[in-house]
Amino acid sequence: MKKWFLAIMLLFIAAMIAVGVLQATGVINLRPFVIRQVESIPALAPHLEIYRAGRDGERRLQEAMAELDAVRDDLIQREMELDARAKALDAEERRLARDKQALDDEKAELLKLREEVETVRSKFMELERLRSIYAEMRGRDAATIMRELRPELIAFILAGMDPEVAGDILANLDPKLAAEITRMSLTDKK
Repeated sequence: MKKWFLAIMLLFIAAMIAVGVLQATGVINLRPFVIRQVESIPALAPHLEIYRAGRDGERRLQEAMAELDAVRDDLIQREMELDARAKALDAEERRLARDKQALDDEKAELLKLREEVETVRSKFMELERLRSIYAEMRGRDAATIMRELRPELIAFILAGMDPEVAGDILANLDPKLAAEITRMSLTDKK
């Protein structure tokens, strides 16, 4: 009888191993069957409820973790995008600062040129006024005053006058000074 008992035991163990292998490979699903059997035992029913609650909690926890992972990945992606935008903005800000500095420098240069133009204009207006004053004077009186001026200035003043008035002033100047002024006028026209 021992032999029969041993043979039955070996068959039972082999059947259990076969069922375990089939369950592990997914060929059969004994879980619903086992759960129904456990539910039929009154002493194990409360433990089965705890098991189900634990499985539901674990499933919800896994879903929440998956959502958190998705949110974390999204936040990482946004952080990378914001970092890239911040770098681009910094580069653009530096470029704008350089452009602004260049514009400020150019503005300062233009203001300086404007002041120079205004200075030249005021001097030119003063020379024009002097030219008209000398043109209204008698040639001898204008020549007397002009003897004290530099020859270049005299040549410039006479250059814009009526030729008759300028000739009258030149005739009343010292001949050497008049020749030098005439030479300057001819050189400037070339």
